[in-house]
Amino acid sequence: FEKFQGNAEDKLKHPQELQSNIRNLENSHLLKDDTPHYRATSSSSFTVDILSVASINQLDLLHAQQSTIATHTSVRNFFNATEIDDADPDCHTDITMQHVESVSKFCRNRRNVVSPVLRYLRSQYANTRWLGKKKNPTGWLCAQVRPYSGLRKAQSHYLQTGQELPDYLLIFDDDTYYNMEKFQMNFASVDSSIEKVYSGCLVRSPIQTINFTFPFGGFGSILSKGALVRLFGKNQCPELGTNDSFNNNGSDYISIEEKESSSTEDSSSAFCGRLKENNVGELKYFTNGMSLVDLMYRYSSTERYRDVNKWTRNAGFCMHSDWVLGYFVNYYNVSTHVAEPYYKNVPHARLESYKGSEIYRKPTGFCRNDPTCEKDTEICHRATPEWMEMETKRWKLMAPDKFK
Repeated sequence: FEKFQGNAEDKLKHPQELQSNIRNLENSHLLKDDTPHYRATSSSSFTVDILSVASINQLDLLHAQQSTIATHTSVRNFFNATEIDDADPDCHTDITMQHVESVSKFCRNRRNVVSPVLRYLRSQYANTRWLGKKKNPTGWLCAQVRPYSGLRKAQSHYLQTGQELPDYLLIFDDDTYYNMEKFQMNFASVDSSIEKVYSGCLVRSPIQTINFTFPFGGFGSILSKGALVRLFGKNQCPELGTNDSFNNNGSDYISIEEKESSSTEDSSSAFCGRLKENNVGELKYFTNGMSLVDLMYRYSSTERYRDVNKWTRNAGFCMHSDWVLGYFVNYYNVSTHVAEPYYKNVPHARLESYKGSEIYRKPTGFCRNDPTCEKDTEICHRATPEWMEMETKRWKLMAPDKFK
């Protein structure tokens, strides 16, 4: 990594070498599994896979995660998604502040937007004043599609290798830290076949306006094996999708429990019903045979930011990355309904907050761990490479047999 500690221009002079280094970083924590598994079968060992949404401009953070979080014995695969994985890999170098401002203006215009969900979200889209204060507004904009390039990358890995799904997949930013020993203590005894998606910090929109929740990406999302089955399973809606079947280059994931019950048909009906509602304009991107991950990827990546001046009323991508996950998890039943009685009559209340960590009127739980990281915390956002190394070193001394 010493080769890529210079400025961004230097890093981009040798894209093939950069891509090779990032792949080496990722592959160093991929286990080989030659046995084909096309179901979410159970395993005696607790396994966690990680997807880090990162940037080639700060590889020191990605490297720190790999040498700290990924060294815990529960971590099997360490995936990453950077600019190289974006559908438009040159977005971060080619678009200008003018593009950014045009996207913001387009998305904040709610004229003719009928869906209450999309109308509300577009009212919250980043305005030019907020974007102008960001250190790298063009980089921020291009990164909004990246988590779904990464999820599709992970999906392809499982399908092409036949590797069993993990008990949990963690998705977080490259400056996020998870204490994996504490994570295993909390989740190892939980039935991961149950569809659950937790947010390390859940953002709750004003209840009197709309019942919508989404994960604060910097604190990560925790997806159970059951939730992954729903995300990776193929979907058929003949009356809605295009005639051509979608090929995601792999077998389907069907859990034994779903295959032996009638819930598959019910789930399909619910999926197609929701798709028909077309709440955020996702219908036109659906093709029969798609998984939800495929749909999320196509929904977020088809309309390129560089083409904003060609966007029409029914086109354009006007979602922050966290909203995409929040929408599809909640509205497409990726997770079981939340246990809170207050939301029992809200069918799309699916995303759980981890240990009550939420941002509503004020931050609670882990949401307060930003930007200060305290020792022994389970989750922290904006962690520095130095802090990650120091904290992991402490835990390695206390539990040396739990690290590689």
